[in-house]
Amino acid sequence: MLGNPILDLVFAPWSTHALFAATRLNVFTVLAESPMTADELGARVGADVRIFPSLLNACVGIGFLHVKGGLYANARFADVHLVEGKPFYVGDLIEVMAIELADWQRLYDTVRQAPGAAEETPPAEPDPRRFTLAMNNVAMLGEAAALAEAVDLSACQTMADVGCGSGMYSVALCRRHPTLRAVLLDQEEVLDTTREIVRLHDLEKRIDTRAADITCDAYGENLDAVLLSDVLYHNEPVSRAILRPAYDALSPGGRLVIRGYYVNPECPDSPFGAIFALKLMVGDPSREPVTLPKLLRWIEETPFNEVKASPLTEQSTCITAVK
Repeated sequence: MLGNPILDLVFAPWSTHALFAATRLNVFTVLAESPMTADELGARVGADVRIFPSLLNACVGIGFLHVKGGLYANARFADVHLVEGKPFYVGDLIEVMAIELADWQRLYDTVRQAPGAAEETPPAEPDPRRFTLAMNNVAMLGEAAALAEAVDLSACQTMADVGCGSGMYSVALCRRHPTLRAVLLDQEEVLDTTREIVRLHDLEKRIDTRAADITCDAYGENLDAVLLSDVLYHNEPVSRAILRPAYDALSPGGRLVIRGYYVNPECPDSPFGAIFALKLMVGDPSREPVTLPKLLRWIEETPFNEVKASPLTEQSTCITAVK
């Protein structure tokens, strides 16, 4: 924005908050109908007529809106990603990030271990449906497609997707491999949304769901594959409590597939893993950060064989192993 890396970071929250506010007001979704004046749009979204034009002009300045002759319209990028109902909509993710901003305000006190800092303000948590949809936004922006391209499950017929969230990674893998069937395990309050997404992709005949506590319930028997996507971010006892039933559920030669955001302190491939680990600890200062070397050791000690880790996208890592 300013061409100075420090100043760009310092002033980034200004643009971020403008985007958050405009998205939460449904500005981009309403403008998808037709260009509007500030007064017309403000009346539709219930905005203050005095302040609202400044918000719109800020969105013009950061490239999400165009204005001509007093009429505001979506820029192409906003039309693709910020209009509710479109395939690559990320408004749910934006809503979750806006809610979690309160956690980041505690970062300084958390790192400094200020007495009572964590207890005074409980972590901000979006409702399960919104969070599940937000993770689906991320999956749709390339993570799911990248996993389906990176992992060869052509010899697999059965898979458990443990802690499945929206189920989009199983959707992508089942589309890639026509003989693959999957059972998706998560909490019932999450699975309501998961089933909607599975139906949306017309895969109900090949993808089932089952409510489960993934830290103590069995995942299945004689499976060809187990998927753990965005699951292994817990401390060692909990992570091992997830890895062991994954091992037990697989048939000999079965494949473990892990996807997530991990940092290797000795060889950081991407800054995202480090920032993601920090984000988790801001939400829960008692959490033990899971680095890539730690996780690989836990997997090998489970004991899986042929453990391999490689970058999946610029943000994420894919780990595979064999029973």
